[in-house]
Amino acid sequence: MPQRERKLRGHFSTPPLLVEQVLDACGYTPDKDLSGIRVLDPACGSGNFLAAASRRLLSYGKQVGLSARTLARYTHHNIWGFDPDPIACMLAELQMHATFNSCYPRSQALHRLHIHQADGLAFPWQQCKHVDLFLANPPYLAAKNNDLSGYRSTHLRGQVDSYLLFLNMALQVVRPGGWIGLVLPDPVLARSNATQERQRLLAETTIHHIWHLADVFAAYVGAVVIIAQKTPPHTHHQINWRRERWIDAVPAQAADKVSLPLQMVTTVSQDLLSQQPGAELRYLLSTIKGTIIERLQRQLHMQGNSQTPRTLACLGEYVLIRRGEELGKESALLKSSAPQPNELKWYPVLRGGIDIHPYAIPTASCWIAREQIVKPLDRYLAPKILLVKSAGRLQATLDTQGHVVLQTLYMLQLSANPTSQPETQALFSAEDELYFLMALLNSRILQDYLYALHTAYKWVQPQIEQHVLAQLPVPAQAAYTEKEQIIDRAKLLMHACSKSSSVVELKAQSYELYEEQERAICALYEIALQQRRVPDPPHDVVDEGVSLYG
Repeated sequence: MPQRERKLRGHFSTPPLLVEQVLDACGYTPDKDLSGIRVLDPACGSGNFLAAASRRLLSYGKQVGLSARTLARYTHHNIWGFDPDPIACMLAELQMHATFNSCYPRSQALHRLHIHQADGLAFPWQQCKHVDLFLANPPYLAAKNNDLSGYRSTHLRGQVDSYLLFLNMALQVVRPGGWIGLVLPDPVLARSNATQERQRLLAETTIHHIWHLADVFAAYVGAVVIIAQKTPPHTHHQINWRRERWIDAVPAQAADKVSLPLQMVTTVSQDLLSQQPGAELRYLLSTIKGTIIERLQRQLHMQGNSQTPRTLACLGEYVLIRRGEELGKESALLKSSAPQPNELKWYPVLRGGIDIHPYAIPTASCWIAREQIVKPLDRYLAPKILLVKSAGRLQATLDTQGHVVLQTLYMLQLSANPTSQPETQALFSAEDELYFLMALLNSRILQDYLYALHTAYKWVQPQIEQHVLAQLPVPAQAAYTEKEQIIDRAKLLMHACSKSSSVVELKAQSYELYEEQERAICALYEIALQQRRVPDPPHDVVDEGVSLYG
């Protein structure tokens, strides 16, 4: 199928090596009695999961001396697949027959297979809880681009993408003690429309593995493999997680002889994930335990439940956060050549990450006519922090030249009536306050804070959501001298940064200036934490992971 057609249909075949790894993780191995394990793939495509499961069933049968006829009966009874595409079903049947014939070339025992042209989501599964192993790499179809209204569950709430319907099905049809092996798009980790499914998954199953993989499919999302058993988790259960780029360089016939091509292995408490506000599968929480990031997040939460003076505020209390013109960077309304001196009604335009780099003075290469500017011009002409929206890391600079910006950038401007008034704010100009906030946004602390808690959970085209940006922590009581020095260094760094690089590249003599800025910002946050001591959790809880939200 052409690449464009595959993307439209959400069809991406599971690599054979990944199929083998999923089966291993689910315990479906030839050294166990597989004769009574019923396998279902409700979106089987060309049958990669089904053929691999069949191959293992046949291997088990050979080891215990079962006849071809008996194994054909087990294959017919235990291996089930559905797909609405007749060509996919035909390919799946061919794979299954080829797998059986490779073991029993002269046998005609395998007459029938339970591979059906049907929409697996359309069946009344409510009374069925007999599946032992649920395997699926369902279509990646977003509800905003596809009509999924024919499925009853989509009428119960807002946007439900197709893969969430399959996750619901898995939780419905798998028997107690059975296994689930799903390959899903990575928005399932943290997107708000998947909250209900994550809550059920964390409450009803013991999750053994979360593998977050890039480059598995030629799609605009990363892949998440979830391996879970249909049994409530123990209080101290730890989930194994891996975050890697996928490398599928091993032939399918050798797949059962190799280990996972995933390097780093660590764990996170399932109870910790369950206590996240939207049950987000924030596996990186295990890496920030005891760090300043964890302490900042915990203090923000505690302050929300306290009447005592706050030492940390949220960025949204100081600034208004808006997007620019709702145009793409390739819009025909943009002019790439500089206007003539007599063309007074054209304004320079900044397009996004291509034009914005941390600390670097922005330079436009496009222009837009005044009559094409929809949003209030005053927003653009006033000094503003610009921050790249489609990025996994914070990239901020200050614009004092009145550029118009596109919707791929956030504009941050001081609130006329901030809800949180820092003690030193009246002592600095509005532009200096913006320099200060820009320095915080470009700091390693907020970079790591945002990444570990929010943007790491989407491999491809990560987005910084507006509400997430508004909740970033800001020291509320910075001393005058320290704040002044941070502002002065920010102004120097604006001139020291390279105009041609996409990262902060400083002149050699300015490197220490940047490191000095980092130390000063870190000290500000440490002071904010010390002014109101964040109590450590009980020792016996820390060992197993404590919720950063209390």
